Formats: sequence, structure tokens, C-alpha cells
Amino acid sequence: MTNPGEGYGQQGQPGYGPGYGQQGQGEPGYAGPDGGAPGWGQPAMPPKPKNGMGTAALIFGILALLTCWWLPVVGGVLAILAIIFGVVGRGRVKRLEANNKGVATAGLVLGIITLILNIILSVLFFLGAALFFNLGGGNALQQAQDCVNAAQNQPNPAAVQQALQQCADQFGAQLPQLGGDQQNG
Repeated sequence: MTNPGEGYGQQGQPGYGPGYGQQGQGEPGYAGPDGGAPGWGQPAMPPKPKNGMGTAALIFGILALLTCWWLPVVGGVLAILAIIFGVVGRGRVKRLEANNKGVATAGLVLGIITLILNIILSVLFFLGAALFFNLGGGNALQQAQDCVNAAQNQPNPAAVQQALQQCADQFGAQLPQLGGDQQNG
């Protein structure tokens, strides 16, 4: 060593371990793509994809489709959430932050279909209810309620049961009349 610092950190010098960035014999290390030590100019690992929004869209879309039949308000809210998460998930795919475009699209489509289905079912329900009450269903319900209240005032359980059966028969007889069912030929 004639110059100061010469040989510092170089491999093969007695008394020194492997130099900075050099791998000794038998030591575990990280290899670059060419098998050598990684350098500053090598690309870093890509970030893990953020697939949560697309997955959430699919889950909310499925739940919305299942609940819109018997809980229309809940189904509608879940459908709106599926649409929002589906749009956000597809945006992440476009920005290359996620890789589940199909899942996000399926959630978005399920959300849209369920929202449309939910609107149709709600309109049909309200039209049916309006038609029922316009054809006298409100009066029939009031008579049935009065009949049940009177039946509950009977002195013994057998009389209550018999009076409730009469109320059910009376209400059942009124229902065909509500639909405009005419027996006259």
C-alpha cells in the first residue's frame, strides 16, 4: 500500500472483511437480475396492488342483489355503494394502482343492475299498494282490524279462536271483490 486509502475495503486484503457492496464467500445476499449485487440504478419492486375497492364493489354488489328483494332500502344503499366502489376500483386499475379490473367491473355492473331492479320493484310495490287502497282495500283492512279487536274481547280462548276464524273468513271473502272479480256473465 503506497497511497493512503489504497486497498481499503477491497476483497482479498488480509484482516479485512468483504468491502461495501461486495459479498463474501458463503454469505447470504441479495442478487440483482443478472446475479450480481443490486445497484443504485436498478428498478425497485413495484408496489403491491390496491385491490380493495374492486373487491368491496363485488361484495356490495352481491349483497345488494340478495337484499333488494326483501329489504329494498338496504339493497338500494348497498347498490349505490357497489357503484361507487366499482368506479373507484376501475379508476385505480387505469392508474395502474390495482390489477382487478374484472372484479371491479363485475361489482359495478351488479350495483347498476340491482339499483335498476330496486327502483322497478319499489315502483311496482307502491303502485300495487295505491291500487289496493283505491279499490277499497283500506276499508277491508279497517273492518278486519275491528273484527280482530272484537274477537280478542271474547270471554274464553275457544271463543277468541272461533271469532278470529270468522274474521279471517270475512276478510278473505272481501278480497275477490277488491280486484273487480265479477262473477256475472
